[in-house]
Amino acid sequence: MPLGVAIVGVGKVGSTIAFALLLQGLADRLLLTGPHQEKVLGEMHDLRHAGAFLPHPVEINTCPLQEVTGSDIVILTASRTIPTMKDRLELLQGNATLFREIIPVLSQNNPNAIFIVVTNPVDVMTYLTLRWGELPAHQVMGTGTLIDSGRFRSLIGTYSGIHPSDVHAYILGEHGESEFPVLSSAQVGGKTLRDELPVCRTTCPLKTLPEIFAEAKDGGMMVYRYKGYTNYAIALATITLLEAVTKDSGRILPVSTLLEGYLGVEGVCLSVPAVIGRKGILKTLELDFSPEEQEAFRRSAEKMKAIIRLVLSETHSL
Repeated sequence: MPLGVAIVGVGKVGSTIAFALLLQGLADRLLLTGPHQEKVLGEMHDLRHAGAFLPHPVEINTCPLQEVTGSDIVILTASRTIPTMKDRLELLQGNATLFREIIPVLSQNNPNAIFIVVTNPVDVMTYLTLRWGELPAHQVMGTGTLIDSGRFRSLIGTYSGIHPSDVHAYILGEHGESEFPVLSSAQVGGKTLRDELPVCRTTCPLKTLPEIFAEAKDGGMMVYRYKGYTNYAIALATITLLEAVTKDSGRILPVSTLLEGYLGVEGVCLSVPAVIGRKGILKTLELDFSPEEQEAFRRSAEKMKAIIRLVLSETHSL
């Protein structure tokens, strides 16, 4: 059956996701929509031209938001912009107002779609997508700390000389300041990592895992400070989720999802390991957190709950 993907918001992140999607051959139909019609048309034509060099044909079109219908997967990258952002939460008010406008329309016209939320602050926006879209929890996921976990694994690989795919380490909780590394279960080749990194072929200076986590945590904002945006890593993180859904692979990935009694936490979206398949979130997995990690998780949840209460009270008064 032909698979249709809609990308809502075709800025630097949305357009990079669209290009990566074509390279991976993950959709038969690609629909682009955004507020700046000329920009969206330009991306559409450029991607159509790129199709001449692909082994698989993809139907690529653009339309107004109200005409995005019948999609199998909706990827949300739409966002307001702030010229000198210091924290993702600075995007909250503008993006909450934006989602209040677009989510009810998208969910009504695409009731069976899997929604992948990329827009920051992603945990709050994932929750708002669920609430304002009145969608089942399994149909909505945010990229969350998948990107942070990827940065963590990449840096561990850099400082150890071990390939990142052989590093198993999560960063969980908020995609932001209250996120935390799950060092109690971090492994390389089946060997549990505590504070010592197995160094192989590398000329990089030695670093402890807490130091590497701090670098990974600041990774996105560091890139933003240098070039004004991030796009490559988050695009491939999104493609990883898209592939898990389209191929019904059952991959376990840390994504932002609605918690319903996870370690006693509920009513908030945070990143935890989840099994991803064609129907979205198939299951969440509880890890054997250390007491310190459990406390960090609960602190992250309380922070997000307070922010959600605030944004709901503000949007209700609009």
